[in-house]
Amino acid sequence: MPDKAQENPVLTLRESVHGGTYFRTFGAANSETDPVVLIHGVGLDHAMWTAQVAALETHFQVITYDMLGHGQSAQPPDVRHLIDFVRQLEQLLMNLNVSRAAIVGFSMGGMVAQAYAAAYPEKVAKLFLMNTVFRRSDEQRAGVLGRYEQSAAGEIENLAEAALGRWFSNAFRETDPAAVNAVRRRMLSNDPEGYLKAYKVFATSDEEAAEGLAGVSCPALVMTGAHDTGSTPAMAEGLAAALPDARPLILSGLSHMAPIEGADQVNRALLDFLA
Repeated sequence: MPDKAQENPVLTLRESVHGGTYFRTFGAANSETDPVVLIHGVGLDHAMWTAQVAALETHFQVITYDMLGHGQSAQPPDVRHLIDFVRQLEQLLMNLNVSRAAIVGFSMGGMVAQAYAAAYPEKVAKLFLMNTVFRRSDEQRAGVLGRYEQSAAGEIENLAEAALGRWFSNAFRETDPAAVNAVRRRMLSNDPEGYLKAYKVFATSDEEAAEGLAGVSCPALVMTGAHDTGSTPAMAEGLAAALPDARPLILSGLSHMAPIEGADQVNRALLDFLA
């Protein structure tokens, strides 16, 4: 597709599909800074990053995309493993001639980011892991597998409502229902087969994502919300300890959807880390 001009003529937006992957690039390539890649969570798409793109695009080239089986990306029939999502990211960056980037991953996107950094440590300048998981306990794994079974049984609407209750504070749901409804619509519009495949990877691959972290030498920041019950502060602290050059950041008052509910706090942390 041709480039599309944004309202600000200094900035550019390009959207396209490569190898079945829908992606968008914002801003302009800058020889002094590495591009920033934003990877969304399971059941979501590139649009979750609207606030972060707005904060970053005047300073960096920003790349967002839809993971396999999400949004406008293809749903290959053989997607079963975390490495499939790692390969998707590597193929996209090769197509864009990006040899090194700062990688930002949210939730399942954080698992993809971990595995990508372990597989291609020389290609990752910095690693920002948001509200992601690390070595679930047996109880935590049983919970997420139970939600997978509910999804497989077709209980998507009930699961979506329960997820929104965990992801956002009650106060935010009351003060910004439009933002919450946008996430709800995205979750309910997923292709069921693609969502189930991705959710099973999300539910079963936290140990795989943690493999190889000792070889990830780039600076890393591991952030979560103080009230995130799925990507807990203890997970963030454990993940930061497993990386050679990382620190945890726990944001008070926030749950899972910190990039949306706590956009200002997250953006400050992101800009400070990438500077």
